[in-house]
Amino acid sequence: MITDEHTKVIVSVDVEDWYHGPTMSAQWDSRNSLDKLLSANPGIERAAPYIDIVLELLERHHVKATFFWVAEYARRFPAFFEKVVAAGHEIACHGLTHFSKLDYRTKRVLFSPEEFKKRALTARKILEDMSGRPVTGYRAPNAYVSGVMLDALEEIGFKYDSSVSVSSIYNKTDSSLAGVTTAPYYPATGDLRASDQPRGLVEFPWPYYSIAGLKIQSAGGPYLRFFGSGLIIRGLRQSLRRGHAVFYFHPIDLCNEAIPMRFSPRRPFLWLFKGDLVKRRVERVLSAFQNRTACFGQILGAQKQSLE
Repeated sequence: MITDEHTKVIVSVDVEDWYHGPTMSAQWDSRNSLDKLLSANPGIERAAPYIDIVLELLERHHVKATFFWVAEYARRFPAFFEKVVAAGHEIACHGLTHFSKLDYRTKRVLFSPEEFKKRALTARKILEDMSGRPVTGYRAPNAYVSGVMLDALEEIGFKYDSSVSVSSIYNKTDSSLAGVTTAPYYPATGDLRASDQPRGLVEFPWPYYSIAGLKIQSAGGPYLRFFGSGLIIRGLRQSLRRGHAVFYFHPIDLCNEAIPMRFSPRRPFLWLFKGDLVKRRVERVLSAFQNRTACFGQILGAQKQSLE
C-alpha cells in the first residue's frame, strides 16, 4: 500500500508536433500522406528546437523525466533524440506516427490486434536502436486507448502504459472505467476496468481534480495551456493521496512561434496559450513538487510491489 508521503509526481514529456492532434492526424492516416504534408510544406514543424528548452528546464529543477517519443519524429530529429538520451532521461513509446488507434468520434477500433502489435513493435525497435536502451513504456497517441491494446502491449513485452484518463468531460476509451481512479492499477484482461489480479503490465492513469462531483483532468497538456497551473497542482495534490500521479507536457507547448493554423481553420483558438506563458506554468508545477518527482522507470524499479 502506498502512503501519501511516498507517492511521487511522475514527470513525462510527449514529443510530438502541432499537427499530431486527433482532428489533424485523421487527415493523414498513413506515413505516405504525412510525408506528403511535410514535403509540400517545408518549415511547418515547430516542436523539435524546444526540446533543448525542456532539457534545460528539467535540469534546472533536477528532474528525470520519461520522454514518450513518436518514433517517426525521433527518426527525423535524431540529434534532439540523442540529447534526451545523453541527459539520462527515460525513453518510452508514443506510437509510430501518432495516428489514433480509436476513431475519435465513434471510439471504433481502427487497427486489428495484429496490426497494432506490428506498428508498436516497429516503433519500439526504432527507439531502442536509436537509444541503445530497452523501451518498456507506452502512451497511446492522443490518449485513445482500449483494453485490447493493453493486452497486445503486454504480449509484446511492454511493462506499463499511461493513457487512461477518468474525466467527466470526455471518455477516450471504448470501455467502462469502473474502479479506476488516479492510482496505478492492473487492468482487467480485454478491458480497462481495474482488476485485483496482478499481470505483466501496469496502467498509470492520469490525475483528476474532483470538485462538486466533477472530475477534471489535471495531468497537464492542453489543460495546462488553457486552465493554468493552479488546476494541475490541485489535481496532482488530490491524486497523490491515492497513489503516484502523472504530469505531462509537450515541447510544442513552449513554442513562441506562430502555429500554421491554415491547416486547421475550425480551431482558431487551439494554440492561443503557449510559449513562455506555458513554460512558466510548467516551472510552477515542478517547483510545487520539488524533490518529489520521478520518471516511470524509477517508480517501477523501486516499488514494484507498492501498487494500490
